[in-house]
Amino acid sequence: MKIIFFMLLAALVFGCSDSKHDTAELKISYALEEGKTCQTYLADHFLITVYDSLQRKISEKKIMCDSEESGLNLVVDKGSYYVSVVLLSSDDMWQSYGAGKVEVTGDEEIKIDLKTYLGGMIFKWETSDCDKYNISLMAMDLTINGEPVSAVIWGEDVEMENFQIPCSAGQIEVINISPEPTYTAVFRGYRNSLKNESRVVYEIPEFISGHGQNKKVNINDYGVVLVSDMKVSWEFDSKSIDSCETAGITKVKAELVSDDGYTVSEEQECDNKFSDIYLYEITKHNYTLYLYGRTDKDETLFESSLELGEIEPGSIGKNILENKIMLKEK
Repeated sequence: MKIIFFMLLAALVFGCSDSKHDTAELKISYALEEGKTCQTYLADHFLITVYDSLQRKISEKKIMCDSEESGLNLVVDKGSYYVSVVLLSSDDMWQSYGAGKVEVTGDEEIKIDLKTYLGGMIFKWETSDCDKYNISLMAMDLTINGEPVSAVIWGEDVEMENFQIPCSAGQIEVINISPEPTYTAVFRGYRNSLKNESRVVYEIPEFISGHGQNKKVNINDYGVVLVSDMKVSWEFDSKSIDSCETAGITKVKAELVSDDGYTVSEEQECDNKFSDIYLYEITKHNYTLYLYGRTDKDETLFESSLELGEIEPGSIGKNILENKIMLKEK
């Protein structure tokens, strides 16, 4: 398998710690390959970027090649950090690159060794999609001829199959240091876990990596919404029943059942505000909506149903489906 290197990027602001005892100094230095200099690459400056454990960019510094500075000193909260250093020409073309990971438990130093940069790709998405589609997690597959690419991510060897990235990261950079093959990439967006149905898929057909520089790919151009969500409002159908206690129930369960047996359900505590119930990851089927009122012993005292017909994907976020159902005593 081809070996490639990845760097996760984000555009969020890092919050400062309130306690000096929870901070430490991180010293970052770098070195080009032996015998190589800025002049060798006809380069202009170095760019040091630091990310926290959630792939959020917390610091960036530009150091000119003729500067006497040889690195970056930061005071950071204790934790894990990722560091990249890029040597760039005056027109910001990448010439050399290196990256590493460091665990800061006290004052720490990390040295980044740079190697000649051959090219790569930047996959980007709008972080507004995270709220728009209720996505917290991206899972990425990167393949060559149908086989997952073997990759080194911050020093750890992994296969790029269901590789998880926080949606808030906003992008992932593929740093390619191998001969240029043809890739296929698929990104799937999840609400909170790969155990759920994926909500949005971005499929990028076959492509090649950058020719000595970064190819930029906006995956939003390939996004398809796969599911719908539903808000279920409810109340008792009898005015004589004005509370959960009066009804004798402690739990309310909403369940969508398709004509071929596919189900989506959610149960919550019964409260006297008649709180809405939310159903997520509803795939395309013909559905009936059921609502149950249950006791602590799972005895069903109330039950109602509503024929909905076919639900198409796409109704999520601000376009969420809404249905109201009256809960009737059995």
